[in-house]
Amino acid sequence: MAKINQNKMPKTPYKKDAIIYAANDRSDSVYLVHSGVVQIETKNGMVLGELGQGELFGEVGLITAEMRTVTVRAKTDCIVIKISEPVFQEKMKQADPICYAIIRGLALRINDANNLAEKYWKELSIYKSLDQ
Repeated sequence: MAKINQNKMPKTPYKKDAIIYAANDRSDSVYLVHSGVVQIETKNGMVLGELGQGELFGEVGLITAEMRTVTVRAKTDCIVIKISEPVFQEKMKQADPICYAIIRGLALRINDANNLAEKYWKELSIYKSLDQ
């Protein structure tokens, strides 16, 4: 499989706390962290994780053909490389069909796990508010 040529992809700088994309935005690209750290958050602000240099995000929406389900924020000043949907889809077509099926299954499970985590987080917040 051919490598992605990062030199032909737009590199975008983001200042700390800038939103790279928000939940419910259209899924039209995948991003590669070139430098810095990004934070993944649910629609209600629960932090799901952090990604650093060399890590991808945004793939779930393209694989599942859904709107963005999370918000991605720059945790530090960072630079991300935007990989367009056509480039991503071409790479996926080049993948072994079994690998594609595995990746799709994992993307669906990530969506389900994120939704469940947010549900429990909201419930916990309600219980905590009752203690006050």
